[in-house]
Amino acid sequence: MRYFGLTISLICAAMACHFTASGQDLDDAIPEAHSETAAADADSVQSAGANALKAAISADLIDLSELRAAAERMPDSEILRLSLNDAVRIAVDNNPDILIAELEPEKAEAENFAAHGEFDPIFQHTFSFTRAALSLNQQLRTFAGVFMPSAIDSRSFSNESALAGKLTTGTQYALQFQVDFDKNTYGGSVGEYGATLGLMLTQPVLRGFGKDVNRIRIRASSNLKELSEAQLKLVILNKTADTIKAYWDLVGATEAVRVYEGALRNAERLLTISETRRDIGTAADIDVLQAKAGVAMRQSELIQAFARISDAGDALKLLLNMKDNDRFSPITILPLDRPDPSSNTFFDANAFEESLEISVEKALELRPENIMTDLEIANALLEEEKARNDMLPQVDFVGLYARGGRNTLLGRTLAGIRDNQDYTYNFGIQASIPINNRAGRGAHQRARLGVRQAEERRKQALMALMMRIHVAARGVVTGKTLVESNHQTTLLQETNVMAEEKRLKIGISNSYQVLKVQEDLTAAQVSELQASIAFEKALVELQLAEGSLLDNLGIQWNHDPSIEPVSWIESVGLLYESEGKTP
Repeated sequence: MRYFGLTISLICAAMACHFTASGQDLDDAIPEAHSETAAADADSVQSAGANALKAAISADLIDLSELRAAAERMPDSEILRLSLNDAVRIAVDNNPDILIAELEPEKAEAENFAAHGEFDPIFQHTFSFTRAALSLNQQLRTFAGVFMPSAIDSRSFSNESALAGKLTTGTQYALQFQVDFDKNTYGGSVGEYGATLGLMLTQPVLRGFGKDVNRIRIRASSNLKELSEAQLKLVILNKTADTIKAYWDLVGATEAVRVYEGALRNAERLLTISETRRDIGTAADIDVLQAKAGVAMRQSELIQAFARISDAGDALKLLLNMKDNDRFSPITILPLDRPDPSSNTFFDANAFEESLEISVEKALELRPENIMTDLEIANALLEEEKARNDMLPQVDFVGLYARGGRNTLLGRTLAGIRDNQDYTYNFGIQASIPINNRAGRGAHQRARLGVRQAEERRKQALMALMMRIHVAARGVVTGKTLVESNHQTTLLQETNVMAEEKRLKIGISNSYQVLKVQEDLTAAQVSELQASIAFEKALVELQLAEGSLLDNLGIQWNHDPSIEPVSWIESVGLLYESEGKTP
């Protein structure tokens, strides 16, 4: 760019001197401070002005060596030749956002696993031992007389086990087994065992009754797993589309280098023609200077084009998660595919309305948002069902049956349970009814509103999907038109360049006009390339909007859980398994 600024300044100075030498009074170009000297020696000033003009338009004022060296200097790094399909598959396997999203279904599966734990039985055990020596108070000592001890010495223990839990019907159960032993002074220091085996049941008949209500958390977590899988598919869709677009951006940057290389060759050819014409006396140094300025500008554009390749390559490498020893990979990606607008088989622009309707139907069937909104409604309905049940009064049937035995020998005590030596049973009803019940009614109202919100969000999502299809379809049609129109413009500009160079060779044009026509050709070629890349990206956007992108690429996603729940033994602390270490 330093050379470009210098070139413009020199061209302006040269043109000013040219106009002065061709008829303009040289006295106007001389500063007023020297007007008396010019008037005294006009011939000397005219000679000096001619020398100044010759120096100003000297072709040697522009040095192209540094820019040429910079333009020809290529990055020294390993090159990876990559096709579009390979890039997509690498992204699906390694993209960080996809890797993160893949864990969400596993988290949902863990939540579902935990939800089933509500119906896991719990084992409880209690053991206690007591020894006491208690002195009798004065009244008891007087009443007991001298024949009874004045203090009580006792020993006892209690051993109780219970297995309790909840069934999917809402039934709560508790199976209890208890053995106790007691020996004290008043018993003649003879120990006695007591044992009891009992079962207690509590069955709700209103609030909390039924499998559907008690399995709401399990049903919701199952929906959550499907929802997370749909979200994962959405992430894969978006990242695949981003990868394809980034690939086409890299292709565009790579092809742009070819365009600017062609523009540089055109400018260098003009420079050769101008130097030849100057050597044979049919052109002036100003023509060579202008041609050199054109070469300098094309070299600068080529250097910028190489920088855009690096930027586009880095963007693609980020999506592919390409690393080298945990560092951002310095490798250079060379794309193998090129845009081919004629290969479009996804959308028939000539039958726009029919193709648009087909795309809308695909979107309504394939887009993950449809599953996501349906599952959100399903979970909202589950919340309403739970809130409706929670409004009901708490009415429970309660029943207990127990049998036991007592003896100085443990074996006979346990036999007493078998023989039904002692028994107890009872049943009853316990109920509670909240007055006004504003907490339950409010929660139910909130759940109902949540259902309406989910339904409205689904309608909104469907409208957004259809609108996106319309926009993407119009983008495809517009892109196809722009590709053809820009191609025709490029053909016209190529003809103009050839014609203008012929005019230059026969002396009826100049370097400035040829440079201008060459710039128009370069702009047309860049526009055609950009239109082709934009058309490819428009096709990607349409397939993304339809949800058919993965199917069209033949990508089948299968996810295997990477982390399994720990074993029950490990969960209760009996075993510690972590990289072979023990706590």
